[in-house]
Amino acid sequence: MLPIKQTLFIVSGVSSFIIFYMGIVNFLTSVDESTGMIMLVFSVLVATGTLLGTVHISTSITKPIQKLAENMANFSKTNKISNKNQIKTNVKEIFELNKNFEDMGEKVERIIEVQNEYVEKLKDMDRKKVEFSSMVSHELKTPLVPILGYVQMLQKEELLGKLNTGQKDAVDEIYTSTIKLEKLIGDILTTQKLDLGKLVFNEDYINVSELLYGLIKEFEPIAIEKKIDITANFNEDIQIFTDKDRINQVFSNLTKNAIDYVAPNSGCVTIGVKDSFNDIEFFVEDNGIGISDEHQKDLFKKFYQVDTSSKRKKGGSGLGLAICKGIIEGLGGKIWVESENNVKTTFFFKIPKKSNTKLGIKESTEKQEINN
Repeated sequence: MLPIKQTLFIVSGVSSFIIFYMGIVNFLTSVDESTGMIMLVFSVLVATGTLLGTVHISTSITKPIQKLAENMANFSKTNKISNKNQIKTNVKEIFELNKNFEDMGEKVERIIEVQNEYVEKLKDMDRKKVEFSSMVSHELKTPLVPILGYVQMLQKEELLGKLNTGQKDAVDEIYTSTIKLEKLIGDILTTQKLDLGKLVFNEDYINVSELLYGLIKEFEPIAIEKKIDITANFNEDIQIFTDKDRINQVFSNLTKNAIDYVAPNSGCVTIGVKDSFNDIEFFVEDNGIGISDEHQKDLFKKFYQVDTSSKRKKGGSGLGLAICKGIIEGLGGKIWVESENNVKTTFFFKIPKKSNTKLGIKESTEKQEINN
């Protein structure tokens, strides 16, 4: 695209040349020499006037327009109207255009300043909220330690004596509720650490087969009680450098969810792994009720529950999958779900074979020893 200044000079140059050329032609072809001379002088004057007029127009119109264009470009980059170049012009349209731009720029600048103030206030509120939640969670966890300790002592007859059936049932219920509360507080603390980027990963080389067989063994009693099948779908001996406890935490959460949502006597949960060149893909599949597309998009958000009714059968804080997502992404991977209603649901997560953590990392003991 040609700038307006060059366009004006081209147009005026062509016009001046045509006028001058017509004067030359008239001078050469005129019968009356004096008439031809007059036409030639006239054409020279007109051509010169055209060029001078173009220079004047360029000075009075194109320069203010160029400055206005520069001001607009600078404003789009900085959102500051105060950085503008001063524009002086006698052209009414350009003056009004510049004034409207300055008025608009000042309004936008004020709005952006107000928005930035709100953003900073929201960030400050969010920081305080995180700090408050962390403090409350920690303070709630502190009294749980003696409660849990005394409950466990009550469960052992040799320590505090024998309880009757009603007392034993009450103590067992206190113990179960305390464990649930402890897990809830732990989930909240883990979520806060993920939000602050302070979750620590202890990475080391682990054997994937041993990890998954250990997980199946952990959930076998629950599977037997519910009369469902829990099987493994892998046959490769794979080594991976990652955080064993965090991966186990993710698997445990996904497996427990799968067991909760399959039908007794006919349920089936499959745990598996697929090896690729740079990544390891894990999955937990069940033949439960499935998850609709509407719920899938919000599934990994904090405190999200598929069933929010007061009669929902499954408990939980709604933090489990959000924590899973935070852990997997912290390890440099990703997690997703695929589901068909009343057919099956499969949770996948993929992590790199080599370390690719994004959050806080505590180096493995082996690496520390090598460095020392």
